[in-house]
Amino acid sequence: SSISVAVEALNSGAVDYVLKDESLQDTINITVKKALEKHHLKKQNLQLVADLAIKTDELENTLSYLTAIINNMPDGLLVVGRDGKITLANPAIGKMFGIPGGNITGRDCGDVFGEKLLGMVEKSRMDGNEMSVSDIELAGGRTGWAIFTPIRKKISIKGSQEEAIESLGIIRDVTLEKEIERMKDDFISTVSHELRTPLTSVIGFTKIIKKKLEDSVFPAVTSDDAKIRKDVSRIGENLKIIISEGDRLTLLINDVLDLAKMEAGNIEWRPAALDIGDVIERAAAATASLFENKGLVLSKDMEEKLPPVMGDSDRLIQVVINLISNAVKFTEKGSIIIRGRIREQEAGGRDYVEVSVTDTGIGIAQKDLEKVFEKFRQVGDTFTGKPIGTGLGLSICKHIVEHHGGRIWVESEPGKGSVFLFTLPSARQ
Repeated sequence: SSISVAVEALNSGAVDYVLKDESLQDTINITVKKALEKHHLKKQNLQLVADLAIKTDELENTLSYLTAIINNMPDGLLVVGRDGKITLANPAIGKMFGIPGGNITGRDCGDVFGEKLLGMVEKSRMDGNEMSVSDIELAGGRTGWAIFTPIRKKISIKGSQEEAIESLGIIRDVTLEKEIERMKDDFISTVSHELRTPLTSVIGFTKIIKKKLEDSVFPAVTSDDAKIRKDVSRIGENLKIIISEGDRLTLLINDVLDLAKMEAGNIEWRPAALDIGDVIERAAAATASLFENKGLVLSKDMEEKLPPVMGDSDRLIQVVINLISNAVKFTEKGSIIIRGRIREQEAGGRDYVEVSVTDTGIGIAQKDLEKVFEKFRQVGDTFTGKPIGTGLGLSICKHIVEHHGGRIWVESEPGKGSVFLFTLPSARQ
């Protein structure tokens, strides 16, 4: 029939085919419309197929690129699912741990890498927002540095979206860095000891010479010659400079040795329950002469019934002495106040004792607040730029406080003074 001929013609692409029978116009219109729709859908389908092929190629190239990066990373990469199974591991991590070739994906993390690494994985997942960082033993007695961080992703379970927390780890072989650090510590220790022995003799003999001159020689000089008297006075001043600079160098050497021991973990700590008030009293007594020399006064503001803290008394006294000494050093007039307060944990648990040393000195610029605890960082007079001190005292304080489970920080404003604060966990449960 003419309809079937028209349909066949349209299906063949003759979209402008027209029948002569006007009574069939409606049927023809519908048929033409459907044929046109089919034609457009076919074109769209071909375009989608072409676009999909392009996107597939792009994804394959991206996947190949990322896989090449992961497989050629010098650091080990590990991803562990919430069930403790390995979901991704690169070749480097297998070499680090001496694991024979083969795919370890799907195996239990603890079985492959041991309990310590598994503990880091679980800690990063449980904390949710915290990284887990630690040294870790590698094959052949080598040392690795591992960092694990949680990965949050959405998964569909029985039609509902749930959040899954996996763990991503990067492990780096730091054997060479550790050896260099050990050599540096050995060098510092050796040089410091070699310097300290002769320096002690120099200072000791200089003090003896100074005393002999002051007791016997200088009083015997009766000449009215101004030049002779000036030379005598200059000798005395020079001896004072030798002793002062020798003492300063001795302090620097002791600080370097202390810091090297702390960083190497060779400090012998003597923890015991102690009263922070006693620590402050002993530190205040040790620094009393500093206040007398500058005409300053130390005020103490201690909260009643402060709980005991667990710590090494000598080391904590060292911290407070350092903070008080710094306050005196940078304060020409005004006051210095040391306070003791109890600070409760927001999320419950153990309370903290907070100690602060407030001065009315030159202050510290905002940009330097984080730098003051760095090694050999000398925070000078904000207005003259002149560095004061060895730059190790606050770094040592930071090591001591953090070893005790506390933290130390500073609040300051140039020209108005500074507040150094540190916290220690209470020994009271």
